Amino acid sequence: MPISEKILLPTAYFPPISWFVFMIQGRDAFIEQMETFPKQTYRNRCEIMTAAGKAKLIVPITKPQGNHTLTRNIEICYREPWRDQHWKTLLSAYSSAPYFTYYADILQPHFESGETTLILHNQSILRTVYSLLGANPSVELTTDYIKLPPEESDYRKHFSPKSKLPLNDFLRYPQVFEHKYGFMPNLSILDLVFNVGPEAGRYLERLIQP
Repeated sequence: MPISEKILLPTAYFPPISWFVFMIQGRDAFIEQMETFPKQTYRNRCEIMTAAGKAKLIVPITKPQGNHTLTRNIEICYREPWRDQHWKTLLSAYSSAPYFTYYADILQPHFESGETTLILHNQSILRTVYSLLGANPSVELTTDYIKLPPEESDYRKHFSPKSKLPLNDFLRYPQVFEHKYGFMPNLSILDLVFNVGPEAGRYLERLIQP
């Protein structure tokens, strides 16, 4: 799917594979932080496969300004031990994946950190994932909200569990529970890196359509 040189994306918690395909296509990428925070998107959740099927890992949040809170001001709630729960779920789901032991020590600190805001937490995660993918994209956070961007390819509303996939074709790669559920496309980038390791970056490049 061709896009312009500039691309506008939502923030995301361990984003789905398609998010990274669009990210690496754009010459200049912008992550929206000045929007009013929408509900039930990948901004504070990701999807993985477990022995019981697809599971959502959700970061609990608080909205200091209620429903008018901007994404940049969304705070992470630590009243419940969600970080331990997320890591234990990943350990249970992917401990048998070929590359889990290679990346566990690199990724586990993100389940121990205490970032105040969601945007800072997600940005820290993205920097780590970029390095695992061998990617070095030009990425900035937005400073103003533009309803109809004149130049960017706008994908701010495309990344939600309820939205149609922004890519039509996903190449198969081996998954831990494929024998039980079949191949599941567009899971969190965690699923890809734990299963294919250093081939993850090349897999994303193969999904880019001219």
